[in-house]
Amino acid sequence: MVVYYRDRQAELDSVRDERLFFMNNPVICITGGHQTPAIAVIEAVQKSHPQWKVVWVGRKYAFEGNHTLSPEYTLVRSMNIQFESLTTGRVQRNLSVQTFLSFFKIPFGIIQSVFILKRIHPNLIVSFGGYIAFPVSLAAFFLHIPIITHEQTHSLGLTNAFIAKIAQKVCVTYPETLSGISKNKGVLTGLPIRAGMFFPPSHPSFFVPKTPMPILYITGGSTGAVSMNDILFPVIPQLVKDMIVIHQTGAVSFPKASIVKSKLLEKSMRYIIKPFFEIQDMAWIYRHADVVMGRSGANTVAEIAAFGKKALFIPLPWSGGQEQQKNAEYYQEHGTARILDQNTVNSDSVVRAIQAMTRMENQSIKSSKASSLQGAAALVSEIEYLLSAL
Repeated sequence: MVVYYRDRQAELDSVRDERLFFMNNPVICITGGHQTPAIAVIEAVQKSHPQWKVVWVGRKYAFEGNHTLSPEYTLVRSMNIQFESLTTGRVQRNLSVQTFLSFFKIPFGIIQSVFILKRIHPNLIVSFGGYIAFPVSLAAFFLHIPIITHEQTHSLGLTNAFIAKIAQKVCVTYPETLSGISKNKGVLTGLPIRAGMFFPPSHPSFFVPKTPMPILYITGGSTGAVSMNDILFPVIPQLVKDMIVIHQTGAVSFPKASIVKSKLLEKSMRYIIKPFFEIQDMAWIYRHADVVMGRSGANTVAEIAAFGKKALFIPLPWSGGQEQQKNAEYYQEHGTARILDQNTVNSDSVVRAIQAMTRMENQSIKSSKASSLQGAAALVSEIEYLLSAL
């Protein structure tokens, strides 16, 4: 009986030690379609809790049927973070053959998510919406793993509307989003922005001509904006006559941008292109750009607001629930911005709008560095709270 007791006690001690180890060294699973706030949270976690392990579950390739590596995969791997590739489908509002084919991939994504979560044993899921987050969050619910989700836009997206029902906490960017969330779940955190954005280097990694000309920064977000780029490419030769144009093209549009640049001859130095700019270059660009032009995704608008820049928005026409239009209108109310309709804009109108914006006095109210950084810290605080309750 004594031997049995000692063996049983040793087993209990082992279980207790293992539990303490996982509580002090938890595994945090990050997933979702909005990489910029997710990276901001990861950096905040690594700074305050370097012993925690972070695993990213996401898409390896930028587009379905295309073997171009996604920006999230490239960035996450460069940070030495474990990346688990997930293949799944999405629910789309428009009906087509591709819609049905994509829909039938969702069950496969759920099954794959279950196997991934069983292998990495996360203590907590942190979701940033998007179709990738759906199967991971549903698998976590089945496996009794707690979930925090973050909504970047003014209203819950299709995926987050579902995840909000099974999540323990729903963090939001805007106060009005809380109205559709139960009081015991909703938390106003703001949008996490990477701290490195506020500490620009004295010089970027690329060459910038020394000239008093204004700087126009064109961005389509982390993957670029192909249809918007196609509108802008024909007017680049006209724009570089009077300004420096820095263009984050995305991987798909980069070859076209390279052709445009090659035809500019002696003015080619005024057209600076990259598929994707690193955080140090982004910090320099936002500090020095006179006008920022692009889509009006939540992250782009938040970054523009943090630096108080003049903006020219071309909202994605088919964004879910017209979220990009709402983002652009929100900034137009609080800063200096103009909104162009992609369906009606042409070469002449876009050039006139850019030129007018460079001359316009800036009325934007610049966010303080502290308020811009608090989004990541607030979300990490929610993670800490949930882990302490396990």
